[in-house]
Amino acid sequence: MDYFGYAGGVLHVDLTRGEIRKEALDPALAEKYLGGWGINYRLTWDLLKPGIDPLSPDNPIVLGAGPLIGTLAHTGNKIAGTTKFALPATEDGRHYVASGIGGTSRFGPMMKCAGYDHVVITGRAWSPVYLRIDDDEVEICDAGDLWARSDVYETSENLCARHTDSGVIAIGRAGENLVRFAMAVADKRRTLGRSGFGAVMGSKNLKAIVARGTKGIRIADQKRFLKKVRELYPLNTFLSNEMADLGDHVGWASAVSINMNPGLWSVFDWDERYGVKKWYEVRKDVKGCSACHISCHVAYKIREGEFAGLESETGHYMWPAIKGQYLGLSDHREAIKLLDMANRAGMCVITAGALVDWVTRLHEDGAINLKHTDGAPLGRNLQDYIELTEKMIAREGELGKAMAEGWFAISEHVGRDAGTDYTQGFGIAKGTDCIFPARTSKLDPQRFTMGVTNPRGGHSPQGNSLSSTPMLPLETLRNDALAWGTPQEAVERIFQPTPYYGAFNCGRLTRYVEDFYSLQCCLGTCTLQAIAGLVSINDFAELYSAATGIETGPEELRQRSERVYNLYKLLNVREGFGRAEDAAFPEVWLTPIDTPDRREALTDYHRIRELTREDVLKLLDDYYEERGWDIGDGTPGKEKLAELDLEDL
Repeated sequence: MDYFGYAGGVLHVDLTRGEIRKEALDPALAEKYLGGWGINYRLTWDLLKPGIDPLSPDNPIVLGAGPLIGTLAHTGNKIAGTTKFALPATEDGRHYVASGIGGTSRFGPMMKCAGYDHVVITGRAWSPVYLRIDDDEVEICDAGDLWARSDVYETSENLCARHTDSGVIAIGRAGENLVRFAMAVADKRRTLGRSGFGAVMGSKNLKAIVARGTKGIRIADQKRFLKKVRELYPLNTFLSNEMADLGDHVGWASAVSINMNPGLWSVFDWDERYGVKKWYEVRKDVKGCSACHISCHVAYKIREGEFAGLESETGHYMWPAIKGQYLGLSDHREAIKLLDMANRAGMCVITAGALVDWVTRLHEDGAINLKHTDGAPLGRNLQDYIELTEKMIAREGELGKAMAEGWFAISEHVGRDAGTDYTQGFGIAKGTDCIFPARTSKLDPQRFTMGVTNPRGGHSPQGNSLSSTPMLPLETLRNDALAWGTPQEAVERIFQPTPYYGAFNCGRLTRYVEDFYSLQCCLGTCTLQAIAGLVSINDFAELYSAATGIETGPEELRQRSERVYNLYKLLNVREGFGRAEDAAFPEVWLTPIDTPDRREALTDYHRIRELTREDVLKLLDDYYEERGWDIGDGTPGKEKLAELDLEDL
């Protein structure tokens, strides 16, 4: 049959048997679950045996490229990598099922243009391999010369030289060594799966995936599609010039330096050490993903000092700025050195930096001794940070092994609970350290999903919307919610004064923010547009209908996005997650901190009301009620499943 928007193929690769099988994409599946992470979750539902170890051969990896990837739709480049993640989410060893969402400059469009909307990888190779996809030619190739010899960048460069015009997803030593928060890196600049996607690849002896395609993507109605693309282009242009210069550091003065501040330095001191002036000293270039002119991905070059000549390709400048403050590194070049170590190893710098910070603080305070540190004193200095980072990557010594296993293992090793003890951190939700603060900013939908409702724990983009920007007028937030397709009656319910929160109901609003995120991940577009309020569900309905020829209105699109989010939840209910895990939001959020600027506590969006545990739990009740889930156990019931045509699950 003819496919439009979709490539029309699903590739199955069994690494254990060395078998490769291709099948046509089921049009009914595409229409019901849209694509990208939606179809990924439906395939995973059938493939994944509940309760298995994420590092076992039985844990599948499913890559998904949504119907707007490979087209001219703005930011149509985001790949979804779905699996059971390696980082433990609970003390008793349960793991969540989720998707890492990564931008690509080549891989996503190349995978689609090779003819595959989805790639399903199962089993475990008997020796290190990489998967090569070149249109209809697919092969499992020997990677013995790369394994344990080439870092992420070297692997990507090597494979791009061997297979010209290709996109590459690769892992480094952290993934090979099964570090529980190892990532994969797409096209050298974009990351995929900070809670252990790279470790799952490593457990399969899969060093990399290479894709090249020449078939192109057919558009059902080209005139209609291009009309909408041209209409949206000017809306995105106003950000492009500044971001091409500063990347995501563009918001430093207005938002980042204030609302992302860990609270250890004053805003003034942080700006002196990591502000725009310092950024220019290490800026190599800033690039966007394919089909995107809002550049945000940074490459660094250190030109002076001890690390002169160091170049690194991956990671927003925000992360070395935050971790530099955590670790007390006044020289921003030292923070970039640590970032580069993590990048080349394919390891999440956010988690790695937080682990190093907590362990060295404990030692400095005398809370742990040489017995816990393999006999080595730990100082609050760069050299010790480098050595600890290397120990994590290599799983060296008892301390290195414990840190590589994540927060529960290191807590057991040192005899302290990071969830309650690490008060300087951003909090730990479902075993994952939160990437954004909630005390120095506020409790908005981004923080609420990150710390409370997201099955993936401390990862935050599911809350991306205009509400991620601090202190906007209520009417602006209301109009933004309507733009995502939030029903009018729900908007009236959301934007009512809430006595245990503030001027609106954060819990109820979060449901619709998450559903809009679901839509973007299904289609394959970037949520940066949503943060800036540049795109609406009407725009996506027009793009999807014109691209695929499947005429779909905004309300239909919203319902399908909701269906996918409920499926995401069901996968994790099947793994044993419910209300108890959502209600165990980061304990440290309830501990106010005194910063050099002011006292910071968990508050509502407008910083008026300080929130208690009971307040947050009431918002959780409202969230479940808004979703139509059971408030007692926090799961979708039969009525909701029937409404969403998910009864078979």
